[in-house]
Amino acid sequence: MIAKLDLYDKKILFELDKNARIPLSQLAKKIKKSKQFVDYRIKKLEQEKIIKGYMTVIDHSKLGYISVRVYFKFHNISPKKQKEIEEELIKDKEVWWLVTVEGPWDVGYATAVKNILDFYEYWDKIIKKYKQFISKKLIVVYTHIKQYPKSYIINKKNTDKGTLVGASKEIIKCNELDFQLLKLISDKARLTLLEIAKRLNTSPQVIKNHIKKLEKTGIIQGYRALIDVSFLGYRYYKVYINLLNTNRIKELEFFCEQHPNILNINRTIGGVDFEIELQARSFDEFESIMNEVREKFNGMIGEYEFVIAREERKMTYFPFE
Repeated sequence: MIAKLDLYDKKILFELDKNARIPLSQLAKKIKKSKQFVDYRIKKLEQEKIIKGYMTVIDHSKLGYISVRVYFKFHNISPKKQKEIEEELIKDKEVWWLVTVEGPWDVGYATAVKNILDFYEYWDKIIKKYKQFISKKLIVVYTHIKQYPKSYIINKKNTDKGTLVGASKEIIKCNELDFQLLKLISDKARLTLLEIAKRLNTSPQVIKNHIKKLEKTGIIQGYRALIDVSFLGYRYYKVYINLLNTNRIKELEFFCEQHPNILNINRTIGGVDFEIELQARSFDEFESIMNEVREKFNGMIGEYEFVIAREERKMTYFPFE
């Protein structure tokens, strides 16, 4: 069911999607309403499950991890068994993202591992357990995961630089408190400094200093609201594009950055040349956006395939123990 949201609801969603840790006072100032009004609206959006939570975007490449994505097409399987496999994958400590999809694949998920041999060890376990149910599979390594706010909510072009995960060669040394902090706020990004301090048995000032350090080093890239876009009447499309050439790749990236419906651009090893993730109200709107891309970059865009997300069942940038 599509929720009836007014302009204030949409502005709140957009600002929380851009920075989930924004203080109520700043958010109230941005939308020109009182703190009490904003607090009430946020609680209402949470109660209605339009906001499902708040996550911290953590660049795990700076912690020494690489991301490997897997797609499965199942066969010889009942819906119940497929659900069971999905639940088991979600519980795996290596898995940080899992989505069920429509199209050539049934499920896609991403793992964070220290190196390719660690992935092989994990993969060997998966294949031994599920091979009889897998008709085809695809494995790629993420190199860049660039994410932008949902500017379509307020019907404007994006002007935010976004977040970048996976592209760092530099490994930052963290202490035990850093890891405890990252684990805690990975799916609880709006916890106050006082709440975090109480849970980690330290002071708010210490927490503030550690958060600032993690932000400055780029380990923390940002904070995002988890929004159920189905309530907004949107569906999630992931597009895999083969390029005829890369002469205008920076221009293509900038176009995607500004487009209000395009939320992610990904680069991989072992996959296609360029990936776009976007949200649209209908297939016609999706097709219109892709036609715009094809027209603007005529002579560069080859063929493309896409999947439609059914349900994002896991999303955390800190899947480590």
